[in-house]
Amino acid sequence: MSSAARKLDGEAGSAPLRQIPAIAALAGPEIMAQLRTVCRDVIDLSQMEPAKAVQAYGGALLLLEHGVAGVEQIVLGLAMEQPDTAVLMVSDNLPVHIVRALMKLGASDILPVSAQASDIVEAVERLKETAEKAEQGGDVRSSAVCWAFRGAVGGAGVTTMAIESAFAIAEKVRGAKVCLVDLNLADGMTSSFLEAVPKLDLPALSAAPERLDARLLAAWCYEHPDGVSVITAPRNPDADALGSEAAILRLLDVACAEFQYVFVDMPRHMMPWTKPVLGAVDEAIIVSELTVPSLHAAADMAREVDILRGDAGKAKLVLNRMFPKKRFRAEFAVDKAEKAIDRKIDATITSDWDAARTAVNLGKPIADVKPKSALVADVASFVDFLLPEGVSAKANTTGRRRAK
Repeated sequence: MSSAARKLDGEAGSAPLRQIPAIAALAGPEIMAQLRTVCRDVIDLSQMEPAKAVQAYGGALLLLEHGVAGVEQIVLGLAMEQPDTAVLMVSDNLPVHIVRALMKLGASDILPVSAQASDIVEAVERLKETAEKAEQGGDVRSSAVCWAFRGAVGGAGVTTMAIESAFAIAEKVRGAKVCLVDLNLADGMTSSFLEAVPKLDLPALSAAPERLDARLLAAWCYEHPDGVSVITAPRNPDADALGSEAAILRLLDVACAEFQYVFVDMPRHMMPWTKPVLGAVDEAIIVSELTVPSLHAAADMAREVDILRGDAGKAKLVLNRMFPKKRFRAEFAVDKAEKAIDRKIDATITSDWDAARTAVNLGKPIADVKPKSALVADVASFVDFLLPEGVSAKANTTGRRRAK
């Protein structure tokens, strides 16, 4: 069969998934032992060449443990040749290229190496639901757009950029499901800026990332009146320790399955999950300012991200808090800045301190407070620039937002 949803059932489609009918697996002895306690027919791929495994079991359900010889070749082969496959990956530390490959598959999930038999069964059930949903209503995962914002220097206005971009999409593409995720886990400001209730339960997510599903994610979302779902955690100086790679990747994976547009506000400092996230998102956006130290920091960060992303596309460089053109300040031209760092600057955002201050005091996006602000116009242009081809033309221009 060509569909992962059909193959997940195997020949015993009526059998309850509390006992997995059949699964092809390539894993270490401990995981294989756990798997055999809940599966009647475990097909061991250890004696099969990766290319043959892709051809023989592509489109079916596979359990793979990262680090076992041949697993990476199988995952990459499935992403290119058999994207309708469902893969349950076991790992505590996935490299960027494997995360990106998993996101291309029809259904995928990640379990820690410490996973027990019950965890495997629950993950298989979630994969089956995802595959069936994709078969009935289209592949939600493939249509999701995920952008990550990261500051080259502190105080560059990354949170404001992420917020305004998310609300600009909600305004432009009416009816679209938009989510804003604040990954500044210890001291994120998104909830304060928008007067959002921080609902993300980091201890629960960290303890069992594999248990996060659409229903639980919905419980952790704050719905802003302007139509954007906001995911933030309560401020906690120890929260960064709870943000494991498995937890954060699972959070973003489920968010991308449930929302059409996902915006990620990332911390500047390196976290265990920074590289996998920047390597997997559709756009990695570096936010900086037009000063010599900031430009050098932005150029260095952009080059690092470019290497990380490979053929997924270069990082976009945005200069924030630019002075209005009519004001004369000791600021050099953008074209000179580009020559200085030998890199294209993709967008500039005009500063509007008064509007930004009013917006955060009211818990609203700047576009609600001052819709004709140059900052709002610059963000809207940047969003149009990044939108996938054909989406901008479908934007609904009726009922434009007014100041409230």
